Amino acid sequence: MKIFAIGNVFNPSGVSSHIINVLKGLSKLGEEVTLYVPYFLVDNKIEILKDLEKAGVQIYPFVYDYIQKYKSKIRTTNYFIESHTVIFRWNDIGADKVLLRDLDRIKPDIIYDMHEDTITLRLSYYLGKKLNVPVVKLLHDEPFRYSSFGRGYRKILGLQGFIYDALMSIFYKFDKRAYEIPMEDGILRGIAAVSYASIYYSKLDEIAKKYHVAVKVYEIGNAFDKELIFKYRRIKDKGDYAVFFARLVPQKGLMELPKIAERLSTKIIVFGKLFSEKYKKNLQSKNIEYRGYKPIEEVYDTVSKAKVLIYPSHQDGYSLVVLDTLALGTSVVAYDIPAIRFVYGGLKPVKMVKEYDYLSLAKVANEVLSMPEKEYVMEHEDEKVRAFIEKHSDWLNVAIETRDFLKQFTRNAI
Repeated sequence: MKIFAIGNVFNPSGVSSHIINVLKGLSKLGEEVTLYVPYFLVDNKIEILKDLEKAGVQIYPFVYDYIQKYKSKIRTTNYFIESHTVIFRWNDIGADKVLLRDLDRIKPDIIYDMHEDTITLRLSYYLGKKLNVPVVKLLHDEPFRYSSFGRGYRKILGLQGFIYDALMSIFYKFDKRAYEIPMEDGILRGIAAVSYASIYYSKLDEIAKKYHVAVKVYEIGNAFDKELIFKYRRIKDKGDYAVFFARLVPQKGLMELPKIAERLSTKIIVFGKLFSEKYKKNLQSKNIEYRGYKPIEEVYDTVSKAKVLIYPSHQDGYSLVVLDTLALGTSVVAYDIPAIRFVYGGLKPVKMVKEYDYLSLAKVANEVLSMPEKEYVMEHEDEKVRAFIEKHSDWLNVAIETRDFLKQFTRNAI
């Protein structure tokens, strides 16, 4: 099967980690994989592309050219607006139009668009239409919310959050229409999701059913690096501290962090990149020890020795932070947002409290901190927990499930 994959491998996030590891896995399984990174998503981290090539993934030549000519638009205001107003420029794919003139070189069986953005969906749509091949879209987060006033930012950012929620409520209508167009035209044939959370919010399963588009929620949506994580994994002899690591932004719980910290019986060690200096004050509680953006080995070593991860996130599609923490042998206390419920519900070391209830989160975290070691170990050695960790310990499992779904749409499926 010849797969033409579209995705951003340069953004340091769980999304890029998924794309990189799944593409390597598909190549290992014998599939012919070509990666295309749109001009507005490129970065100068050529080593990432070289690593993919070593694993057998072909990089479309234009990507190297783009690196010399363009800079990533990610996290810019222009990109934010453009990505949510695609339907008003549906015929304009920008500098990526050179790809449509190079179709003789592209002869895939399928186009796999590995992010929920409508801006890449527009490109995938035109490629699929020109080449007469099916397009499958992958969701990490929800591309829109079907009946929601924004994302609830007003509850954590006040007036600023209310304005953002109001804007997103308008954008969601545009994004929904951008998904309907390729479904109506029979180009978008499949939608996959790393967890049910994105489907839950968007109701894309109901919309897709109308257009006879297949929807698949992967049983194993993500995995962890077993070789690296198991170097640090420990469920005994834990340190007397909590830990938090994520992007240091309000949607990951940064605003609640000092309120939680002052109610804990011990300190919280925090790792992550601070994206705005105005939020630095949220890391200045006496119970918070901010260590900055550190190498992953240092983070894993510290997390494995901690007794609990504090995770007051409001926005996740899966949460590799929780997956890695669980694999490291450390318990988690998080808000009961859909991604955490659907992926980690029923696992004893993952405790959940109602979203925004930071008082209960601190209370449950203190209970974990005071938990006897024997009880703590028993929770982590629970049969269901061990099975979950084993199943998610190999990215090849994710690639196999991906391959099996993609083959449903190809003429050469065997």
